[in-house]
Amino acid sequence: MWRVKFLTLSFIILFSNKLSSQDTKTEMAIYNIGINAVFSGVGSLINKKPNEKWGKTFLKGMGQGALGGYLIYESKNLIGEITNKKAWKYGWYAKIVNSAGTSIVENASSNRNFWEKWHLNIGFNRIEFYTKDKFKFKYKIMPVSLALTFHTAINNKFELKRSLQTGEFIFSSNKTEYKGYTIGNVITINEKSIDSYDIYSHEIIHIYQYYDFNFINTYLNKTINRWEQKSNTFKAFNSIFYFDVQGPIPRGLYLLENLNRNCYYDNFFENEANFFSSKVNCNN
Repeated sequence: MWRVKFLTLSFIILFSNKLSSQDTKTEMAIYNIGINAVFSGVGSLINKKPNEKWGKTFLKGMGQGALGGYLIYESKNLIGEITNKKAWKYGWYAKIVNSAGTSIVENASSNRNFWEKWHLNIGFNRIEFYTKDKFKFKYKIMPVSLALTFHTAINNKFELKRSLQTGEFIFSSNKTEYKGYTIGNVITINEKSIDSYDIYSHEIIHIYQYYDFNFINTYLNKTINRWEQKSNTFKAFNSIFYFDVQGPIPRGLYLLENLNRNCYYDNFFENEANFFSSKVNCNN
């Protein structure tokens, strides 16, 4: 198991370093489709049933992951339309497409059929829809996101209007030196930039990057199932919370990307967010 996790992390770093200078839609699409195909395939093997064949399971996971990755890529294009068309409604259009894409990736990495389980995240709230046998839904809390929301809420103002317009939790501040910044899936906007469409596009892409690593949570499926069988308390806890533990991976990769960078956008994560928003280059 540790070998698979090590290879997973290595592939993430490889993809980030190779494509840190990506600047075309083709490269963006290749990255989003490729990374989700590879790690969905890995996840499907981790969650493989004893009677299933390795090759078939891996290819199925990769195929479904590629489909999810394509939808994720298209959701980022839609986020760019907030800036291009100065229309907040694209935040919700993109959110629905991104939720579909990440749901398919989670299903693929969990070794499920792509249509079995769907979700919609709004801040720390996660609504899950089950469609395999009988339609049902569950509400869950993402504890890491909840903690980050409380942390951000301290000394900052919750922007209800912008949150409703974008489908994301938005706060404003008059103390930050940045135009905007994102922690996990929570955005803080400088009060002076509260009407700047491009800042929202940029920061929402950072949220989607956070969700790009949701597949990591599926790697814990078997462990969580074993804990549920051993503890009714944990079973009850798991019915309420979704373990959003992927955070340290994108954060660690972000810091790695900062090493020896020539300008602010010489960082894969900032470069991708910039591509779908302001399109500023290092010479500006």
